[in-house]
Amino acid sequence: MNLKSLFGLCAAFALCACNDSDVTVSYDLKAPVDVEICVQSFIATYDMEGEERMGTITKTFGVLNYSKAGDTIKVNRKYSIDASQGYLKNFMPSELAWRVEEVNMSAVDRNVLSIEGLNEGYDSLVNKIPMPKRWRDQLLNPDYKPHLARAEKHRWEMDHLIKGTVPERADITQLLKDQGRLNFALIQVDSVVTKGFQHLDKRNCLWYNVYLHEKESFPYYIWEQHVNSKIIPEKYMAYNTGLSAEYSTEFGIAIDVDSGIPCQEREVKKGVHTMVNPTTKDTVTFNSHILLERLFTVKKPGENEE
Repeated sequence: MNLKSLFGLCAAFALCACNDSDVTVSYDLKAPVDVEICVQSFIATYDMEGEERMGTITKTFGVLNYSKAGDTIKVNRKYSIDASQGYLKNFMPSELAWRVEEVNMSAVDRNVLSIEGLNEGYDSLVNKIPMPKRWRDQLLNPDYKPHLARAEKHRWEMDHLIKGTVPERADITQLLKDQGRLNFALIQVDSVVTKGFQHLDKRNCLWYNVYLHEKESFPYYIWEQHVNSKIIPEKYMAYNTGLSAEYSTEFGIAIDVDSGIPCQEREVKKGVHTMVNPTTKDTVTFNSHILLERLFTVKKPGENEE
């Protein structure tokens, strides 16, 4: 599978033609809602000839329950099934987090208040998956926990950037800056653009793109896929220090403006990864293309109940 074609499809998918106007985003969840979620990732890097090489495709299913208590939104996530394949199918921390049995999050507006079940659930999952001890020890690194929590918060923050009335199709970056909604410490948001409405999951969803720069929290694993799955010559296995990665990311969100429940999230990441030979101090970079997509399907009352 080639991510260039996937990116092309994403661009072509674009948006329906709608009359330009203002839209009000309220996030008014009137009753508890169950949502099925399908999470996919496509992790590819480029070989020495510049050819894209797909290494990992993950696919995970779960069920979310959204509820409200006063101003607080509560989200319960339960894991259902995994259908991942490829080099990192059991070894990418950010993707393993979707397979934690149960996670509970609470938030008010853009601000996440609590995340429960993630840390212990992640450790339990890693201990259950058959793998070499060196992999397990690395995946259980306690320093990973803040990064996993940050990823949960990041997705929520991107889904809740917009509140109030905004133009349906416009660059709203300055508007959000004036509202204090782009004040992030660990990412650099370049712009936010609303793109109009799409009809997804039988819902009319406002699509907007967030263009940002960010760093990879777990650079070792993409490096591992790149150098140990014969994408590049074996000599680069010695370039195992100074690992880092930076992405230019287009984070697309389709949101139900009434309930605040996403219809779709799509992250397209173009990465530059750095690796260093500890003996020669030679530094080499390689490129990646990563597509992360999450599809949300609201369940009708009584659906799938026995």
